[in-house]
Amino acid sequence: MSQIENIKNMYREGSTVAEIKEVTGYDRKTIDKYIKKDDFSLSVDDVAKQARPSKLDPYKPIIDDLLEKQKDYYHKQRFTATRMHRYLVDELGIAELSRSYILVRKYMKARKNEQRRNNGPGTLKLVWHPGEAQVDFGQADFIDTDGKYVRKHYLVISFPYSNVSIYEILPGENGECVCQGLLDFFEFIGGVPAVIVFDNATGIAKRLCNIVQQSELFTRFRLHYGFVARFANVRAGHEKGNVENKVGTLRRNLLSPPLKLSHPLWDFNRDVMIPQSFSFRLDEQHYEKGMSGRELFEEDRERLHRLPDKPFHVASIVAMRSNSTGSLVLDNGHTYVLGPAHANESVLVSKGAWEIAVHSSEGSFIKAMPRSYGKDPTTYYDIEALLGASVHKPNAWPNSPVRQVMEDGGFKQYLDEVEGRQRSRGLYMLSECAEQFGFGVASVAANKLCVDGKVPTKDDLTVLCNRMVNFPLEASENATGVDLSVYDALLQHDRRPGA
Repeated sequence: MSQIENIKNMYREGSTVAEIKEVTGYDRKTIDKYIKKDDFSLSVDDVAKQARPSKLDPYKPIIDDLLEKQKDYYHKQRFTATRMHRYLVDELGIAELSRSYILVRKYMKARKNEQRRNNGPGTLKLVWHPGEAQVDFGQADFIDTDGKYVRKHYLVISFPYSNVSIYEILPGENGECVCQGLLDFFEFIGGVPAVIVFDNATGIAKRLCNIVQQSELFTRFRLHYGFVARFANVRAGHEKGNVENKVGTLRRNLLSPPLKLSHPLWDFNRDVMIPQSFSFRLDEQHYEKGMSGRELFEEDRERLHRLPDKPFHVASIVAMRSNSTGSLVLDNGHTYVLGPAHANESVLVSKGAWEIAVHSSEGSFIKAMPRSYGKDPTTYYDIEALLGASVHKPNAWPNSPVRQVMEDGGFKQYLDEVEGRQRSRGLYMLSECAEQFGFGVASVAANKLCVDGKVPTKDDLTVLCNRMVNFPLEASENATGVDLSVYDALLQHDRRPGA
């Protein structure tokens, strides 16, 4: 345009076409064209792309045919532009296209866009109101207390109106985990969202054709807190696009590099995960509304329902019968061993997100155990119960799970060497202290006291267990660093007579 303007100015100032040609170097016809041109407005036809002949034209029917056939393929096994180009050149021998990857890529992209238009309109921009939320799961790696990387599930709730979100780690993606996570979120924000949009019925319901059947646990939970549950359509992630984006955003920004876990995980959620995610970009301006997330979330908070007076007990309860070893098998082959005292017994199992609680058929509490997850079967033992049963079956000690988990030490060696009544008395003493102080404390204390074959009395073991519980052993190692050598003289045994 600057050259055209130069031509017009020179002609207006009296320069001839020959003089303009000499200065600009343009052809006489070009100069004459722009001297006479009186309409410089831009039309759509000037900008629109005009179809040009391409050396790919003879081969487009082949590409179209391959793209049509791949509709029957597994969706993760279809042609990429790179593979299509190599297939045309290497396998069909079209050498003319060896340097035409860009042409193939552009054509495949145009065909994909055309198919998308033919399959229907794009996604609809949705309007979200204060007090509405979306929920979804994600996965990320964390560093466990032993320094190893472990992959964990985390649940995210987001509020599209304010663009604020919260997340926490959960052991799985079942209905108990969803309800437990929502309960934790509700208590943190001090209210209940009016509407919550979930993924395609994962964990809390099943979709049969176009009908969503909610689980009994989730239905009870929803009625308890009084919110409306909506489920996104199949292959319609945009219907909860805010939380879909938050799952990745939180992982990239707060979980990279991986966080180091501390146990128990529910304390880690309360102290680290939930407050950290809630404050993430809270004071940044909203991408559309010109207000901060903190200000907008106050509008969300005003629309929240009040928390009920009593919190919901998140657990599904099933009636079961233990086998001859007092074991229960749940989920994917996870075994919980109560011990022979509860063999062939009808029990009620309350399955929560983090633990299971076993009760008698009359409702009396028996034992709570951590809940196991994963596809590989696991076994959890009620060590205190098995230890109590070992008192009456001392000959089973060498193959007992109690012996397997007990650390090596003097008392364990003593139990290995003795038999009959002596072993039974030792197991009884250990069992009594384990019932009072826990197996871990009792076994460590017994090993510490049993030195050079000297077996501790029950009173000695009880005193040490009590001290370990109330005053840990590591706290007695002169943590202040005070020099105590001045008192060494009081410990000498070769004092002079009369001293």
